[in-house]
Amino acid sequence: GEIIKTTGDGFLAVFPSALDAVQSSVSIQKGIYENELEKTNDKKIRYRIGIHVGDVVMDDGDIFGNTVNIASRLESIADAGNICITNDVYQSIKSLKSLIIENIGEQFLKNISQKVQVYKINILEDDIKQIQENHLLTEANQEIRFCSSSDGTIIAYASIGNGPPILKAPNFMSSLEHDWRNPVWTHIYRHLAKDHTFYRFDQRGNGVSDLNPENINFECFVDDMRAVVDAANIDKFPIFGVSQGCAVSIAYAYNNPEKVTHLILSGGFARGRAKRGTADFDQKIELEKNMILNGWENENPAFRQFFTSTMIPDGTKEQMDAFNNVMKISTSAENAVRIQSANDQIDVSELLPLLDIPTLIFHNINDARVPISESKFMAANIKNSKFVPLNGNNHVILEGDEGWSIFKEELKNFLKQ
Repeated sequence: GEIIKTTGDGFLAVFPSALDAVQSSVSIQKGIYENELEKTNDKKIRYRIGIHVGDVVMDDGDIFGNTVNIASRLESIADAGNICITNDVYQSIKSLKSLIIENIGEQFLKNISQKVQVYKINILEDDIKQIQENHLLTEANQEIRFCSSSDGTIIAYASIGNGPPILKAPNFMSSLEHDWRNPVWTHIYRHLAKDHTFYRFDQRGNGVSDLNPENINFECFVDDMRAVVDAANIDKFPIFGVSQGCAVSIAYAYNNPEKVTHLILSGGFARGRAKRGTADFDQKIELEKNMILNGWENENPAFRQFFTSTMIPDGTKEQMDAFNNVMKISTSAENAVRIQSANDQIDVSELLPLLDIPTLIFHNINDARVPISESKFMAANIKNSKFVPLNGNNHVILEGDEGWSIFKEELKNFLKQ
């Protein structure tokens, strides 16, 4: 449709068909409902929408005519949060089983000479319930527990949701509490927790896990996952890995093939930067190390903004600010250097052809942090794997990315296998 003009607290719009107008209006009402969930009742916004079909006169950026008048009067009698339509609109959409449509009879409308047959579209209760359930999943809904890795390091892990288990491997920075407030991650977490019991944990040196571990290396990362799985007593589960979490997932799955049913890898690599034959690697790493040590904990977010821009270059200001903040909150500059150094030395390439686990691999085509060639390398060497390239520049798949809907659909079909 096309918005013709705004009218203070409302708008007038035209659509190619009655069906388009109705579908758009239902989407608006659901979106507004979700957006306002956390606000108190006296602060919530609720739209009323009226829809009529007919000819209009367009003149100087405005529309006129009886069709406009009727639609406007329908809006005024609609319940807050719902939609009123005329019989002409109803005849075009009555076969849609996805809508609850109620006949409220003939109505007198202000300044309209004849009674008008009116129907009311009620937003489906199941849709509202789903919105509430998804929206209300926050850090307060998860259960946080602790376990001990083989070297005595304390690892914090959390579970949320109901259903079969799914485990997320930790990536560079994580915070069991603050990630839920981070628009970079909440859409992924809520989606994974919708039909599963979703488990995740803070990597050693991060979040509420031990912030001063004696050892930070890849072998410890894999052992931490073992400790969490054993403590949570989960079995037969898929693992979702992002970035270096993919290599951890691969190593754990190789060691425990009887436990892992699927691997879902996103923006990942089997070879750290030191193992890719990258030109000028040493100089680049030394520069980044100095930037981390001098800028990570600084009140001035200049370095963190630089780092964030390599992770989510197409992120909104809100997403970038949240990513900046979680860096400072989740770990220290010293730990960040130790973790980055460990990640740079990762190499599980020899394990790839030995895996016999269904694997789904996602990667944004123009990922600014990890080149897509690394995911292609994994896909070429893991038998029974599927590679799904996504349009985008971000390292993490954001909710507004073109690839988010593809990710959800591919994941749903993959987990059915």
